[in-house]
Amino acid sequence: MFADRTTLVDGLRNSAATLGDENGITYYDSPDESRYRGYADLDLRARAIADALVRRGFGPGDFAAIGLTAGLDWADAAFGTLYAGLAFVPAPVAGYGTGPQLGDRVAAIARSAEASLFITDAGVLERLGGGLPGLDIPVVLLEDLLAEGDAEAWSPPAIDVDSIAYLLFTSGSTGDPKGVIATHGTVIGTANASGVLFGSNPSAVLVGWSPMHHIMGLLLQVIIPAVNGAKAVVTSTEQFQRRPVFWLQLISKHRGTMTAAGNFAFALCTQLATDEQIAELDLSSLTAMFSGSEPVRPETLNAFLERFASTGITESVIAPVMGMTEANLISGKFPEDDLVIRRFDAAALETGSLEPSTGDGSVEWVSCGRPSDDTTVVIVDPDTFEPVPDGTVGEIWVSSPMVSPGYFRRPDATAETFGHTLPAIAGSFMRTGDLAAVLDGQLYVTGRLKEMIIVRGRNLYPQDIEAAARPLSPAVGIGAAFELANHPSAVGVVLEIDEEALGESGEDVDALADRIRAELVTRISLPSIAVALVAQGSLPRTATGKVRRGPTRAQLEQGAIVTLHSSGYRSATLSV
Repeated sequence: MFADRTTLVDGLRNSAATLGDENGITYYDSPDESRYRGYADLDLRARAIADALVRRGFGPGDFAAIGLTAGLDWADAAFGTLYAGLAFVPAPVAGYGTGPQLGDRVAAIARSAEASLFITDAGVLERLGGGLPGLDIPVVLLEDLLAEGDAEAWSPPAIDVDSIAYLLFTSGSTGDPKGVIATHGTVIGTANASGVLFGSNPSAVLVGWSPMHHIMGLLLQVIIPAVNGAKAVVTSTEQFQRRPVFWLQLISKHRGTMTAAGNFAFALCTQLATDEQIAELDLSSLTAMFSGSEPVRPETLNAFLERFASTGITESVIAPVMGMTEANLISGKFPEDDLVIRRFDAAALETGSLEPSTGDGSVEWVSCGRPSDDTTVVIVDPDTFEPVPDGTVGEIWVSSPMVSPGYFRRPDATAETFGHTLPAIAGSFMRTGDLAAVLDGQLYVTGRLKEMIIVRGRNLYPQDIEAAARPLSPAVGIGAAFELANHPSAVGVVLEIDEEALGESGEDVDALADRIRAELVTRISLPSIAVALVAQGSLPRTATGKVRRGPTRAQLEQGAIVTLHSSGYRSATLSV
């Protein structure tokens, strides 16, 4: 199935030829409304779009920014541009406001990508006010390309394994966005790995809800299923946010075999699914339920497995993974492996060492599995650039055919991150910026290098502080912890609060904040900690719902976040 394909065009053409419309993508616009795009139909539409683009004078070397409303349109546009030899650039348009704010965001990405055109739909174009501010490129409606093109007149583009397939901008910044290059070769390498390791093939059914402009959406839910011939069942992020259990209901209905989500999604389903909804679920078809994009918490997994035990879900299905836009899949728990959760000495971890322990003062960590055979992971001292022994925390360096060649038009950033070498170890390595240790062949990710909190010589991980606060009240939700400078406290935490749950508990915000502060100071042995409580939905997030710690701190210091309670921060900068 996977032979003789060097480009993503080859991949979809093969799926269309061998499977026709038997397999394809089912997209749910709402729980009761869905549309289907078989791979033969997707191939036909891609050829029509490509022919129209070529007739308009576009081809290899050009970039097309894409911003669309509907999910299936993303599949048409992405493959249509690839079939014309262009690279595409996803732009976030769903849920990102209207008018100038949205236009500036899309224009910044299109400008950084040196896009030759912008492919969109009438709904998005209306929200943009008719065009992109300060950017003089053609704005083309997808429906016009489909109407203009002749699928039978299409001819394969002059592209190869090293041609750029797409750029993904990971920073979310309108001021200085940074585009990660994905070539046809790196994406085909990821599709091959997914097929061999996780059974992504014509017998698989992938279920997901991630946004299409994000790597977890476009790559996992459209591109890899299409080139591997797997079925895909997808809904929007908004549908998941409104009703998290809908994700599990789609798995049950379509006999899903694979799915992926962040730790927060498992927690939401555990919290919000009713007994009646759970009784109707059958999740026994799953072979891999990936948990990634943020730290995998053992208490979240345990609570999820306990809550949904009656559905047929088992521990063996849970598959923690570690990956990133620049490297795709780095490591993961493969279906034949056991889920590994171990306890380590907390004090030793603060000094950079993983020492197994089961007594008081130990912490629990979930393994992110192991790398595939064609991926080399080395844990490196970020200061000396020397590999460290097993059990020692350092930076993850990775060498793999899935690793990006670099950042688009950013030679300095590319040189800082990519193309590093290690003594006596073959390969060109990428610095991930993630901290981890390898013990007994398992990778334990401990945090981000730049988010490490250092207090009196101790290395503290922000996710541990955030996790320690959550069990203190049912009102405590997602949070962000970070190091502070020029504040009364050296460490700060901001926590979202469910005000209805807080009212039901009989505790007010000030009393809860005092209790959180006392607990964290004692449990983590801090001299002090600044605490801010905010309303639900206040914290800046990534497209997949992960809280962004740096922007949270910046917005708090600028007074851009309204707080229900704050103490320990520089009061002059807070909005209370």
